[in-house]
Amino acid sequence: MPRQKRGGRTPFAVARLVTALVTELGCREPAVLAEQLVTLADGAASRAMALGDADYGRHARAAAEILLDNALPGTR
Repeated sequence: MPRQKRGGRTPFAVARLVTALVTELGCREPAVLAEQLVTLADGAASRAMALGDADYGRHARAAAEILLDNALPGTR
């Protein structure tokens, strides 16, 4: 069965892009962090669509900031 595409990209393309970005930032465990961030974004988008409330992006951003702060060099 072929992988589903969303918006012209495979689901893994976004994770690869985010992995490249957090690697460039020098974050610890970039592949793990990228999966966490992509999962967070997917969850926020799903919740926003299901509940008709775009404010879930704000909540996801706050959580993403915590994940990034903990993954950057010189922290934790």
